[in-house]
Amino acid sequence: MENKEVVMGIALEKFTWKIETFSKVSTKRLSSKAFKVGGYGWKIVLYPMGENGKSFSLQVKIADSMPAYGWKIYAYFRVALINQFETKNSIAKETQQRFVGGNESWDSPSFIPLNEFHDPSQGYLVNDTCIIEAQIATSKDIPFNILDNVELKEPEHLGMSPLSPTSTHEFKDDASETYVQLLQHQHQVIGPSDETPSPKQVQYVPSAPPMYPNLSNEHEEVFLTPLVELIDFNSLEPEESAFIPLWEEVCSCHPSLVETQRKRSPRIILWAFLALGQVLHFLKTKRIRDMGEDDTKHLKALWDELQLFGFDLTWLEPHVQSALGAKAYLERAHQVKNIRANVVTLDIEMRKLKAKLTVDEIDLEVTRRHLAKLENGFEERDMNVILGYGIP
Repeated sequence: MENKEVVMGIALEKFTWKIETFSKVSTKRLSSKAFKVGGYGWKIVLYPMGENGKSFSLQVKIADSMPAYGWKIYAYFRVALINQFETKNSIAKETQQRFVGGNESWDSPSFIPLNEFHDPSQGYLVNDTCIIEAQIATSKDIPFNILDNVELKEPEHLGMSPLSPTSTHEFKDDASETYVQLLQHQHQVIGPSDETPSPKQVQYVPSAPPMYPNLSNEHEEVFLTPLVELIDFNSLEPEESAFIPLWEEVCSCHPSLVETQRKRSPRIILWAFLALGQVLHFLKTKRIRDMGEDDTKHLKALWDELQLFGFDLTWLEPHVQSALGAKAYLERAHQVKNIRANVVTLDIEMRKLKAKLTVDEIDLEVTRRHLAKLENGFEERDMNVILGYGIP
């Protein structure tokens, strides 16, 4: 962690992530080192190709294992992609969010178009290096509303000096002269709230017309609804509780699973996620060798039932289809194994025959030479001629 700022008695901690040799990044997902804020580990996750292959995407998430159910924390994020030519042209987005069990990340899938990010003249990727800054504040008890009590200053008043292409200097700012300016407000005790404030995005506006489209569109943010708000985990049967970590795992990667069910009745939501849990648990616990005819029929029935609930399952279908084809694969694998064994046996026999043939060829050559020696000066005679004694 780097320097801290204190706003309204709340510590804003800043973390700077410098990514060098960006063009050599070959993974679909790149994570920063973990850093501590509010007693928990956090990290920034970068998707170089974005979710749609068109936009640079960022995610701030909890790096630690998810705490026990009932845990919650309020967090304020401000993430900026630094413009290394003119810091006032840096792109920043901010939000405040309540984290509970099952909700461990905040996403910005469309941070900046990839073609503009990769254009060195824009200043975001210079000398194959980009810089990302994150400011995070957390509170365990009070849902502070930093967004409702601060106001962004105009870029020309931020007091930021341009960075050189290779510089890693941070913004030289304080609470009154940099990112935010406090408004007058009356301090009051705020109790825990079940409502999570809507994300608010911030776009620095350069003095000259921007060369990129305005990204301040609230609908671009992915704001996750915690699964625990839709399903009462305490009401689950013991065998159903085994689905909880599976739900959390897939919902963190595919938020639409929650959003497609959010407006349905609690009973339908529970049935939908139980159907999903059964398929996930089946795929998580079964091995290829286990897939007999009965298992294949069982998975097919579970899959058909799951599809009735309207989930977007394009990410899961290839794995299910692969599992459904496991029986045919096992049969073919058995045939391949048997034929492969036959090939090995025949190959061994062939090698033995070849070895014997080589020995026989050598014996033949030796015998021919011996015969040639014996035939030298040997004259063939008629064996049927009478021996006689010299008188006709």
